[in-house]
Amino acid sequence: MRAVALVLALALASMAGLTSCATDQLRRQAAAWTDIGNAWAELGRWDKAGDAWSRAIAIDAGQAVAGYNLVRALAEAGKYDEAIATADRYLASDPDNAAVLSIEAFALHKAGRDEEAIRVYRRVVVLNGGDAASQYNLAVLLESSGLIDEALAAYDAILVARPDDADASFRKGMLLSAQGKVQEAIPLIERYAAAHDSSLAAHRALAGAYERASRFADAIDQYALVTSRDATDTASWFSLARLRLTVAADAKGGLEALKSALQHGFADKEGAARLLATPGLVATDEARAALGAVGMLGE
Repeated sequence: MRAVALVLALALASMAGLTSCATDQLRRQAAAWTDIGNAWAELGRWDKAGDAWSRAIAIDAGQAVAGYNLVRALAEAGKYDEAIATADRYLASDPDNAAVLSIEAFALHKAGRDEEAIRVYRRVVVLNGGDAASQYNLAVLLESSGLIDEALAAYDAILVARPDDADASFRKGMLLSAQGKVQEAIPLIERYAAAHDSSLAAHRALAGAYERASRFADAIDQYALVTSRDATDTASWFSLARLRLTVAADAKGGLEALKSALQHGFADKEGAARLLATPGLVATDEARAALGAVGMLGE
């Protein structure tokens, strides 16, 4: 199962509107520990945040804020079984708490209990009135659970309601590309790349899709864009070299890209061998010499 981070819309709860049966002094102590936990969480120290929220609950069991946040801290810290158990205790008294259910679904997914995670998150979608974030999260969860057809249907539903949704477009495009449906995938990936021009992952994906669709000039442009922004991307440098030295018959540009790939540590000997065996390769002797100079021609 491919690990995909669920985009759960979870914010640290505030103290407003919550009461408990503890004395004022105990409530103040518990509230102080809750605030300390929130501060640690903002720094990404979920272990320390969890410890603080546990102290708050130990002082005042009515600290609902700390209870909710503790579930999240346990999930963020990778303690998924504890997060699930804590969520269940919290949900026993508040079964329709969509925020806690969201965290529990995430923890269930990370614990490999995808069927339960999906069932829980479908409840979240209903409780949240089918809002955009919940629908998207469910689609991602279906995808990460390997239910590709259901995930595609979920992304389709999102795009019917919001045709310009770049995130749903990208994920659907990547799934279609993986299925070999590159002509359908390209407009979707293009939409995301246009909306998120700084995303090198999007431009790499678009380059690969263009190449598989035999749109070699467009693929070359995308690989060139990626390498102009990340000179250490050896795979993109090599792909650029391969296309320039073959379909583009650009000896000078191809050799420059190949040398850049090697300079930055490209080490795929099988890829190098395939390049040299490609029909129509230009500057074969120079490419072989460049590869041989860094020990890329095998034993």
